[in-house]
Amino acid sequence: MKSNFFFMPIPQYFGAGISMEIGAQLAQLHSKKALVMYDKGVEAAGIPSKIVQCIQAEGILVVQNGDVESDPSDITVKRIAEIARQEQVDAVVAIGGGSSIDAAKCVKLLLNNSGVLEDFYDLTRPQKPSGIPMIAIPTTSGTGSEASKGGVITDTSKGQKRTIIGPGTMPDMALVDPELTLSVPPKVTAACAFDVLAHAIDAITSNMTNPITQAISYEAIRLMKGSYRQAVGDGASLQARSDMHLASNLGGIVLSNAKCSVSHAFAHAMGALYHVPHGVCCAIFTPACLEYVADQRPEEIRKIAKLLDTPFREDESTASIAWRTGETIHKMYRSVGVPDIIEYIPDAAEAKRALIPVAKQDIMATFSPRALDDAGGCWIIDRTFELARQ
Repeated sequence: MKSNFFFMPIPQYFGAGISMEIGAQLAQLHSKKALVMYDKGVEAAGIPSKIVQCIQAEGILVVQNGDVESDPSDITVKRIAEIARQEQVDAVVAIGGGSSIDAAKCVKLLLNNSGVLEDFYDLTRPQKPSGIPMIAIPTTSGTGSEASKGGVITDTSKGQKRTIIGPGTMPDMALVDPELTLSVPPKVTAACAFDVLAHAIDAITSNMTNPITQAISYEAIRLMKGSYRQAVGDGASLQARSDMHLASNLGGIVLSNAKCSVSHAFAHAMGALYHVPHGVCCAIFTPACLEYVADQRPEEIRKIAKLLDTPFREDESTASIAWRTGETIHKMYRSVGVPDIIEYIPDAAEAKRALIPVAKQDIMATFSPRALDDAGGCWIIDRTFELARQ
């Protein structure tokens, strides 16, 4: 195995109720005026008001912005960054799922660096990591964005998702509170769970993997497998929610180190072009993409199969074990109501025309241990439709 580095640069606090420490944490950072970002769904759940009260109790002024949309756009990010400059905030707090946290990462990047957002599509451009700090408070168990550098935003000029990666997008702290996930609806909980699974599998199989990321990823799979059904079926179970939230956080940690791979390249393409929730896209493409890289990661495929309770013979081929594991993952996501690709794109030929060119250009494709070409893309889509039609 290639020796890749592992790095975790920020403090993270995990536990029920830990989000209520936000005021004290900002006070320790000597904040006087904080921008608090969230989306309409989180606002409707009543979460921001409680967190804002904790901040204000420390005598810190708050500028609230609830304009973050699903798959946040470059327009939204730039607008909120301009508000932050005008208000002269000295800290950013993101409350929500991946959309809110990714948008806040990009706002932090713009506040601490010269240039416009589009400049940072060039991943070789230097990024200043310090300056105005950002604290992430995740409210869904999916992206693990609170623990990773990099944010995904929608490039409205090209209609595609862009991943901005670099030290300037890293949160400075995360407060990971499973109590905040208790109100997440079953449909969203189910989709997010398979984003977690995709992160773990991609981090195990990517060409940036290493023994540390693999160990963490296997634990994320174990936690996800043992809790996702209960978290979906009994959302009030704090134990199930805690296990899923921890799995999500671990997924973010490994994503920051080992990156993702082909499943996320296709998920980004489908999300940008068809506006399908990211976790749903991850669920749809994880089975075939795992099978696609099986020959490059034979031992890892066996370990993943065992964790997912996929039966196989010890003398069975890697390709066969991967095929069985893909079937297992497909049954898992369908069992909790996550739709198949045919619900959004009924024709495989259309999917090939639309998705393959975008997926090939996605940065996550570069981390695959097996190159993604047109033939490979066609195979992945054909296999994905085959599973959907079973």
